[in-house]
Amino acid sequence: MKTCFLLILILFSPSIFCQGANDNLSGKQENNLKQELFGQFKAVATSGELQRLLEDHGTFNVEFPTLGGEVFWDTFASNAWKLQINIISGWWRILDANDNRVARGTTLEQLESLLKNRPTSVFVNYLDKGFRFIKTPSTRQSGSTVVLIHGWGVRASSMQRLADTLAQKGFDTFNYDYPTAECNLERHCQVFLSKFRELLGELPKDEKIYFLTHSMGGLVLRGAMAKMTEEECRRITAIAMLGPPNRGSNLAYFGKMPFVSDINASLQDMSPDDASFVSKIPAPAWLPPVGIIAGRYDGKVALEDTRLPSPLPYKHTIVDCTHPGLRDPSNVIKQILNFYESRSFLKNRP
Repeated sequence: MKTCFLLILILFSPSIFCQGANDNLSGKQENNLKQELFGQFKAVATSGELQRLLEDHGTFNVEFPTLGGEVFWDTFASNAWKLQINIISGWWRILDANDNRVARGTTLEQLESLLKNRPTSVFVNYLDKGFRFIKTPSTRQSGSTVVLIHGWGVRASSMQRLADTLAQKGFDTFNYDYPTAECNLERHCQVFLSKFRELLGELPKDEKIYFLTHSMGGLVLRGAMAKMTEEECRRITAIAMLGPPNRGSNLAYFGKMPFVSDINASLQDMSPDDASFVSKIPAPAWLPPVGIIAGRYDGKVALEDTRLPSPLPYKHTIVDCTHPGLRDPSNVIKQILNFYESRSFLKNRP
């Protein structure tokens, strides 16, 4: 099922191969990046974290024995692991204690993503197990956290630019990754609630917790909040939703077609039928302030269908972009930050 779904995504989303392309780094910049990566490698190797990173993130590697890279490789060893960068091609690999290749890549950007606990590329992210948070720490002292939930047909990598931007603005971010096609919406809500409760247990009691969702991610949050206690709901400071199909989407009717329903368990749950999941989400025990940002040229979710069902309160604004464009920080970050701070949106043209 996952293979068929990936084929559909590849046909309609060729851009998923683009992440990880080499930047034009000067020799000095490349050497500085290598030194930083060697330091990060040492930290995760000595802490024992490297094994988990390799298990969580695929690199299209086929494990096989090597000769240890005595020539043509810059080698940095730590705790029986080796990080090697080829002096000719710039490609990298990680060897275990027996000199077996356990990870590989073609760019330093991919290596940096792996060591920072991020998917090494957009395409590889689709093969990851998921159901976990990818943390991006704030670049300065925080005390505020944003939990991001992506939408249907993509993975956490689609929200990473927003996560990075928010981290630069002073928020710790936890970007939730899950395989959207693997189970129905109700199950996704259950799993997310379990993971969020684990996260709540790790965060300080006075931490300000914000949410940022895109598309189906808003429904995952709403379904999870319907099962939260009032105390859990009150831990959430504010919610910003990007293009949520709160009243369903006509495109979700495709999910009812036999072939599509065989490879995707969640799409039909977003149809606007009275009997569908989206039409039956109960109200939470307590609703934090909700701000909805809709795309004027969305094309997937009608503007009116982004609104919460009556009588739930919310703020609403429209920005000039498409459905995927709502994930571009340049289109939405000012409105997101303004809502988090003042619970209102900047004035926009109707």
